[in-house]
Amino acid sequence: MFLTLAVALAAGCIDQKQDAPQPAAPAPAPAIPPEPARSATPISPTASYSVVGAASNKCLQYVAGAPEGARAEIRACDGSKGQLFNLRAVPGGYVELVSAQGTNECLDVPAFSQDDGAPVQQWTCNGGANQQWIVADAGPDAIRLVARHSGKVLAINGENTGDGSLLGQWAWKSGSNQRFKLLAAGTKPIDAKGGAGGAAGSDGKPAKGAKVAKAGKTKPAKAAAATP
Repeated sequence: MFLTLAVALAAGCIDQKQDAPQPAAPAPAPAIPPEPARSATPISPTASYSVVGAASNKCLQYVAGAPEGARAEIRACDGSKGQLFNLRAVPGGYVELVSAQGTNECLDVPAFSQDDGAPVQQWTCNGGANQQWIVADAGPDAIRLVARHSGKVLAINGENTGDGSLLGQWAWKSGSNQRFKLLAAGTKPIDAKGGAGGAAGSDGKPAKGAKVAKAGKTKPAKAAAATP
């Protein structure tokens, strides 16, 4: 009798264990896309560069006041060291974007995030793949910066162009907010709206007071007097 009861109790325990919910299998890590072709833009190991938004003509910098963990943003280029970076080569064809201010801080994606919209910040350089970037081709005179750990692209959030617009990592979509120019220190970005030489500006109209020659009314220039 006692043996029968023990067998029954053991069977009940086994059944209960079989009916217990099993822990869910961990979700597979998102696949990292193939690495893009590197840009042919020459990069000097001793030069400092501005990273300039192709759409905004504004420079990458960090929000002032918080050296460690300060968010990356864009502001009007002013030539200051806070807007300059040294592109330090890493084996495998990657670079670290190191602040030229001498603080040994790198452009960093926090906690190796692979999420769209993950913020980009400055953090003490530590050799992590989340601080390593591919300088990828993005057409004539333009680059993309692709995070090694995630395969995602540095982008200005929301395609904004105003001062203080923040940056994050996003899946590649060929947007102008994901395209940048590298300009060596001392080089001013070209204003997309035209410089002082274009009096007409963006509307194509002549400047006020400018004289415009009418068709058929142009007088021939007088011949220069011969030199005796």
